[in-house]
Amino acid sequence: MTLANAHPIFVGLKKNLSYLAQLNIEDEEHHKLMEARTIIRKALRDASSRLENEKRFWRDSTVFAAAKQVAETVAVKFLMQGSFAYRTLNSPAKPNCQEIDLDDGMYVPVRFMQDSHPALAAGSLFTFVEETLSPVCNENGWELDSSKNTCARVRLWKGAHVDIPIYSVPEDKYRLMKSAIADARMASISFTADKFPSMAAIPTNLVMLAQRDGKWIQSDPKQLHDWVEARSARYGPVFRRLCRFFKGWRDHTWENSPLSSICLMCAIDAALIELGGNPGDDRDDVQIMEVAKLLPDIFRGEINNPVVEGSCLNGWSDADRNEILKSTEALADEMEGALERTGHPDIVIDHLRNVFGRRISNRPDIITIANDTASSVRAFPAATVPTPKIINSNSG
Repeated sequence: MTLANAHPIFVGLKKNLSYLAQLNIEDEEHHKLMEARTIIRKALRDASSRLENEKRFWRDSTVFAAAKQVAETVAVKFLMQGSFAYRTLNSPAKPNCQEIDLDDGMYVPVRFMQDSHPALAAGSLFTFVEETLSPVCNENGWELDSSKNTCARVRLWKGAHVDIPIYSVPEDKYRLMKSAIADARMASISFTADKFPSMAAIPTNLVMLAQRDGKWIQSDPKQLHDWVEARSARYGPVFRRLCRFFKGWRDHTWENSPLSSICLMCAIDAALIELGGNPGDDRDDVQIMEVAKLLPDIFRGEINNPVVEGSCLNGWSDADRNEILKSTEALADEMEGALERTGHPDIVIDHLRNVFGRRISNRPDIITIANDTASSVRAFPAATVPTPKIINSNSG
């Protein structure tokens, strides 16, 4: 039992927004993001016939001629991924330099060649996307960003962008997915695994990600989506909340950090396993503290991508590692200070704001302080007393 209970500060406020609520993006912003996504998707769908008819998008003229001979059609589809799909999206802690990121994967079903790579040219697909979206961006006041090797980026406004990674899947396997969306109305909704379970019929090694430099690499975002869903099923809603709380801490601490969201999620999973794998749902403050105390040792070890073999998520430089460890240790210390070392609600708020920022509401009145004698004793440091003098005795 802790001395202070700050759980309501994180999830339970009504009069003032809880920290969890403060992490949500505004409804209007969410609406604008979804509207932009719809516009971008429609433009790319409407232009997809260009992929069928223009030789420059294919790997060579022979492949293009063969595709034309069999009247091969190319129709793009979309799968939202990342924090939007995982339901772990936060608003930026530092809006002047951090952005909301919506990842919307574009899937191009096409024949695969004998080398197990798509018949379309990876680099040319970036040309297709950016040529298609250039007039759309001009019309809406957006901006194309061609700096990313693994996606096309559309900057919507200061503080928000849409990333469009480009995937290809074998056309014959894709027919299985297409049968799941026979109703044309369903094609306009989020193309997610729960609505389209036949996505699982496509082998992971045949989901290929295009790179701007012309390479195709194996990458299946559905694997990571399934991993997140499995963690949520195992631990309950508290897993997603913890992910959001720790992302909020990271974004308050650094403008830009090599500590990725997926690395944080894997570290939280490792901590929860070490804590017994059965987190409660009524003391998020305690869960944050207990996880934070384990994170330094977890970060000192190797954290691997749970779905990509041999991919290390924390291969940081020594300087970055030392900074991350120092800040993580400070987080654990502040959480212990808030919950275990003070009986003063105002000081609890101070400790929490030191690591999570001003999005922690200044509501000391809803923090509960234990009033039992043992808890009160824990609030004060142990007193140092002299060692008693031992006197020899002949009695007995």
